[in-house]
Amino acid sequence: MNTGKRFENNFRDSVPDDVLYYRLKDSAQSFGGANNLRFSSKNPCDCFLYKSPTLFALELKSVGTTSISFEKTKDDTGVIHYHQMRGLKEFVGYGDVVAGFVLNFRHKDDTETCYFLHINDFEKMITDISKKSFNEKDLLGYNPLIIENKKKKVNYRYNVSKFIEDVQRRYFEGGIL
Repeated sequence: MNTGKRFENNFRDSVPDDVLYYRLKDSAQSFGGANNLRFSSKNPCDCFLYKSPTLFALELKSVGTTSISFEKTKDDTGVIHYHQMRGLKEFVGYGDVVAGFVLNFRHKDDTETCYFLHINDFEKMITDISKKSFNEKDLLGYNPLIIENKKKKVNYRYNVSKFIEDVQRRYFEGGIL
């Protein structure tokens, strides 16, 4: 299993029982014959979480490098795709919906730092920087939430309950949205 899928599975396995988790099905383009497809759907995100009263639309990314590339236009190439940014942006037009990226940086010392970045903060970041990628230092200037994690023997567990509470506090009780 590749490290990105392992991260997604570890995140899913960290979701408490009282939170709805729904993983969108991968489209055919993410499998071997992608170049032969004329028509294929592009998912706006990886998954939804629901903990009353908030729906979360999340795109999960895990990298073993110091930066994450993104597509500023449909014609660019990058780890974060243009259609994912557009899809997440559409979700935040609805009440009680939070959309953004869960960004997992795997470090050389076998540790991870995991962040949530709201799509509005993400868009501001990629507008402000003059690169087609960002690193953790760039990210820290744009209001990310750290998602606590702990390594078990092999896999990580993420404190999804605290993440949800932090998001609800910041974006709804704090009046940001």
